[in-house]
Amino acid sequence: MVCLGVSSCRPALGCGIIVAETIFRALGKMLRWNGRTCSNDVEREERSGMRTGGFLGEEAFGMRSGATMPTRNMAEVVEKKIRDWKPGDTVQGYFYIRQSEMKQTTTNNKYMNFTFSDTSGDINAKLWDWDEDNVTRFAAGILVKARGQVVDWQGQLQLKIERIRRTIDTDHVEISDYVPSAPQSGESMLRELYSVLNTFTNLELKTLVETILKKYETQLLICPAAKKNHHAVRCGWLYHVSTMLRAAVGLSQVYPFLDQDLLYAGVMLHDIGKCEEMQMTDIGLVSDYTPAGNLLGHIIQGIQILHETAAELGTNSEWTLLLEHMILSHHYEPEYGSPKYPMFAEAEMLHYLDIMDARMYDMAKALENTNPGGFSDRIWSLENRTLYRRSLK
Repeated sequence: MVCLGVSSCRPALGCGIIVAETIFRALGKMLRWNGRTCSNDVEREERSGMRTGGFLGEEAFGMRSGATMPTRNMAEVVEKKIRDWKPGDTVQGYFYIRQSEMKQTTTNNKYMNFTFSDTSGDINAKLWDWDEDNVTRFAAGILVKARGQVVDWQGQLQLKIERIRRTIDTDHVEISDYVPSAPQSGESMLRELYSVLNTFTNLELKTLVETILKKYETQLLICPAAKKNHHAVRCGWLYHVSTMLRAAVGLSQVYPFLDQDLLYAGVMLHDIGKCEEMQMTDIGLVSDYTPAGNLLGHIIQGIQILHETAAELGTNSEWTLLLEHMILSHHYEPEYGSPKYPMFAEAEMLHYLDIMDARMYDMAKALENTNPGGFSDRIWSLENRTLYRRSLK
């Protein structure tokens, strides 16, 4: 550029200086703003306990020393029940670890596979950052605080864990507050069973059923009906049986030729073998199956309980045989564990009471998480069907 004189150059030089100063001021503001943002984030987390009792820090994450800290997820973090989660949500909360196991990918990378539960339901969760200590640190049967992203994996919701730690005293949480439970107390449902039992006119059947219920009463007050399928909640066994019993009382009026005492006895005892089949935690969820549960199953174990108790009481052999057949055949199909189809009316009715209650439970649970006018996720226990929730009221 040709300079035409000092006086003509000064304005251009002054403009350049002003522009440069403006740029440096803007950069300074950006740097100071970023510094305040980072500082405020830390201050907020310190005030909320996230640094001392929350997620920050290697030990809080359950990470080995020297591991890279996860990048902060800038998405809005929400705290809501599992049943309300949607793909894309970044969620945080306290969860009961229902199942915990180490798995490997096809490329032999290890990771932790969990089933997280709260009072609304459960979800599969995965922790991809591997640490050998995680197997014991995050074992089944404990409460954890976790944050992660909800993703859709092959039609099922899954939690990709970003941060996780065990709960501490300053969290002030009780594990029983995060365990899925039946809508009624175990005590009230057990009273309902005894109330129907007191209507029996067949004293042999009444004594037999009462003796077995008394033997397992402590377990039954919190026992779930399954590890994973229908009524797999605290007090689920009694919830399932009491609901079936109400339906049985109603249907026995529709079909008066049925022996009411025999039908009610079958309802109360059809799943009694689950008390021996499943290993139950102190809070009323299944941690695993017993060796005998794996090798025999609750149908065979229920027959054993019935047979031994009837022998001790001297119960009439035909009543015993009829109840044994009802337990044996209530799954109906050989592929579901029943080697015999029902061979009398009360046994047939027991099967349909059982399958109806199981399916209604699974359908109600699925529809709770489905928007009106929409379809549920596929439900394995219902032949992998999706359910429609009507928009009409």
